[in-house]
Amino acid sequence: MSFETLLVVTAASSCATWMAVFALSPALFTWLSLSYRSLPNGRQRLVDNHFKTVVHGTFVAALAWYAYTCTEIPPEGVWLNAPLVRFESAIYFGYLLSDLIQTAMYPHVSNIEFVSHHVLSLYSSFIAASYPAMPYYANICHMMQLSNPSGFFRVILEELGFKDSKYYVWNGITLLVTCFISRILVTSIATINLAKIVLFQDALSQLPFHVSSCYIFGSLFFNTMNYYWFGLICKGFVDYFWGKETKQKL
Repeated sequence: MSFETLLVVTAASSCATWMAVFALSPALFTWLSLSYRSLPNGRQRLVDNHFKTVVHGTFVAALAWYAYTCTEIPPEGVWLNAPLVRFESAIYFGYLLSDLIQTAMYPHVSNIEFVSHHVLSLYSSFIAASYPAMPYYANICHMMQLSNPSGFFRVILEELGFKDSKYYVWNGITLLVTCFISRILVTSIATINLAKIVLFQDALSQLPFHVSSCYIFGSLFFNTMNYYWFGLICKGFVDYFWGKETKQKL
């Protein structure tokens, strides 16, 4: 089996796996939580979908951070084959496909912002899996998954009635820290490295236009979304701690 065929099998298997996680989630939460059983059907599907995202984010983020810290993927590598990164991209492609299928089945589990994000991510992950090019930057995208488990688990805590618990507070702190590290700090470093390639190297012109533009415009789009989301997280953090303190004084 060629590596390209393996990637197709990986993407299809990934889609089936995340669909299965979504399907098995009700049995798990029905066993674990009385609150889940009392939720309306639509809210249960939201919990199931977010649980799938938590599992996926944990798995893919672990692979991506391993690739970043334990393998040689230089930021200046333009034409460079990194099988692990292409494997991650195939997994992510399958996950996105499963998420879009479930959104079509249960529109209330998502919104237009996430659908737009998923459609663009589907294209960029296809490029990352198909071409042995720019693996450092493809891997950075998967490293951003580090903040997803805490972000989506936060919604699960809300739905199950844990919003006033210490778990919710620690979850918020974890979300703030992981989002800053993976979506602000690391991506800023990657953006600087990408700018160096664009400005000072000719290697980028060797790539097909749809590949190079995917990374350049994708960087602009996803960075904008990351700053927007991080701003919302910071606002929520300030409102929770300082807003509560102000109310107590009043």
